[in-house]
Amino acid sequence: MPDFRYVGRSVPKVDGRLKATGSARYTSDLSFPTMLWADLLRSPHPHARILNIDTSRAQKLPGVKAVITGQDTPMSFGVSKQDQTPLARHKVRHVGDAVAAVAAVDMDTVREALSRIKVDYQELPAVFEPRRALAPGAPQIHQDAPDNVAGRCRYQNGSVEQAFAEADYVCQHTFHTQRMAHLCPEPHNCLAVWEDQDRLTLYLSSQMPSLASNMLAQAFGLPSSKVRVVTNHVGGGFGSKTLSRFPMDYVAPILAKRTGRPVKMGHSRAEEFIYSSFQPAYEINVKTGVKRDGTITGRHFQVISDCGGYASYVPAVTSVDGALQGVLYRYQNYLYEGTAVYTNLPYGGALRSVGSTQIHFAGEAQLNMIAAELGLDPVELRIHNATRTGDKTAVGAVVHSCGLAECLEKVAHEIGWKEKKADPRPNRGLGVGCGVHFTGIRYPGSPDADFAGAAIRFNDDGSVNLATSCVDIGPGTSTVLSQIAAEVLGVDLECIHVVYGDTENCPMGFGTRASRNTAIGGKAVMNAALEAKEHLLKAAAQKMNTDPRELEAGWGRVYLRSRPEEGHDIAEIVRFHRYRSNGQAIMTSCHWDAPSHGNTSFAFSFGAKAVELEVDPGTGRVKVLEVVAANDLGKAINPLGAVGQIEGGVYMGLGAALGEAILLDEQGRMQNANFLDYRAPTALDVPPIKSILVESNDPVGPFGAKGVGEMAMIGTPDAVAGAVFDACGQWITDLPITAEKLLSALRDR
Repeated sequence: MPDFRYVGRSVPKVDGRLKATGSARYTSDLSFPTMLWADLLRSPHPHARILNIDTSRAQKLPGVKAVITGQDTPMSFGVSKQDQTPLARHKVRHVGDAVAAVAAVDMDTVREALSRIKVDYQELPAVFEPRRALAPGAPQIHQDAPDNVAGRCRYQNGSVEQAFAEADYVCQHTFHTQRMAHLCPEPHNCLAVWEDQDRLTLYLSSQMPSLASNMLAQAFGLPSSKVRVVTNHVGGGFGSKTLSRFPMDYVAPILAKRTGRPVKMGHSRAEEFIYSSFQPAYEINVKTGVKRDGTITGRHFQVISDCGGYASYVPAVTSVDGALQGVLYRYQNYLYEGTAVYTNLPYGGALRSVGSTQIHFAGEAQLNMIAAELGLDPVELRIHNATRTGDKTAVGAVVHSCGLAECLEKVAHEIGWKEKKADPRPNRGLGVGCGVHFTGIRYPGSPDADFAGAAIRFNDDGSVNLATSCVDIGPGTSTVLSQIAAEVLGVDLECIHVVYGDTENCPMGFGTRASRNTAIGGKAVMNAALEAKEHLLKAAAQKMNTDPRELEAGWGRVYLRSRPEEGHDIAEIVRFHRYRSNGQAIMTSCHWDAPSHGNTSFAFSFGAKAVELEVDPGTGRVKVLEVVAANDLGKAINPLGAVGQIEGGVYMGLGAALGEAILLDEQGRMQNANFLDYRAPTALDVPPIKSILVESNDPVGPFGAKGVGEMAMIGTPDAVAGAVFDACGQWITDLPITAEKLLSALRDR
């Protein structure tokens, strides 16, 4: 293994000082001269026809500059389906559906104007549960979906009927997972500015500015060159800030064009809880066949997911879950059937791991049940069935690197699995779960592409400007990309200046999603840097009158391989190459499309979690004592950052397992839209977490790297559920595992 200067080294975040001192500039910090403020009027009804909207009193209020309704927003948008308009035109489909918007000189005036808008509704029957929405005679939410189905998907290989016939043991269980909020520190917000009435700049807190720009251009009928999206520092995303899928993204530009002034909009904290597209609720039925030795013969998953009033990401998320669940183990008989259903609730989306945390909870919790029923060790059961490098899986994916078995072995060893199982303590339990996630994704029905872009330019002082299509939403993307560039170019880390988030000045790419920044964004950076280094060495060879193959770059210098003391500072070479007759700048760019190998992803990350916890039989309260998490991330470019990602993923996984849930009343209104009542773990709740980095060295990723951010969450709820059973003998099959549910189960046994 080569000895790298930066790759594989723990490096603090390059933007850490900016953020720690409050100097980082977020979209929510922006302000323009003559800027107006805007907000939305939202429906109080879950399902109703709009009969009339009277805006006359709002328009007369001093300070109001524009009032618009659905008649002013004819464009449609969406992710899986184009089923949404910025403002509802004919009917509303959930409480909070936007029906009008106001732009005014300040927010007090905006709020007063909104209160003066009169909307006449005809209430319609509503449906809030997917099963009821699928039933004959259910209220029809969309005209083109008489059965309320937003999307279906199916993955099939072999015969599950034959697999179950050949099995020694067949079991079937139903699991439920909850709606969860993303909890981004920076709520969704944007600021729209028009230049000459035909060129839009939208400052947007976004994970994917390039694709957001494309959606806006399509909606407004503009050439893509006429729409610029600018993203500054982003205060968290977790999947909620992908694309342009919120009314404000379209309403702000419409109001800005109508008034001729910049317009700013944003969610309040309560609105962020309710309307930022939460993780959808799932019902998952799993049927599995196994041999007496634990060999899985086949599995059948049936999933019903709750879209809410609009499809958004949910049909795509439901499909991706089927693709991934067929990669985890070696069985070949597989059937996955997914149905995404419209209901009259606020619409869902993709939360860290897309839907993998939900589908893994069901699949892995059932494996723990099977192990308990057959007297098998849950760790050994998984290792026995685990996918290995080179396998072709049940969904046709070929796995080119896999450290799943090693992850399982390491978490079991670290938590003392065998020793503690041999000497159990009252009310204490151990649990294990594992999983797989993609590095990049080709979504079904989307373009067959998964690319990132990078551009490198040397400055006269030897520093480097690195422009990337990836957006740093907090996990340290800028640091990892800087490490890769500095390693290849031979410059100091502090000489790399990363620029991202501006579609006019950065390369196009799919942005930040699908655990892709290190591997796909990093590969684009690596390739651009390799080409830039080649130009640098050729320029140095001309100056030093030697062959470029005799030279190397490192430590800010270009030097002779045979005599390292002879060479020049990189800055000197850059100036030499630029300031001479027919001189040139040293600058390169790379557009890298990750090879799919026929898969949904070019590489897969694997991982495992082991949990030890204690259950209080008198109250049902669960205290997690320790979590061990092992992640196969290919190669850890920045181990410090990777550990941070794993700890954050475990934190979110514990929230999903033990407390977090969006609570709705009978009309679909959120009842706990604040940090006090929404039970996310705090620093005081998080147990000791041991992170283990497993390096399987992927043959394609930069320096062997794969993704880690989303896999870090997967497996945690499954391990918690298994540990709860081990501690008290009760299976809880619907998340979260609250003290109330557990105490009720203990009393009923």
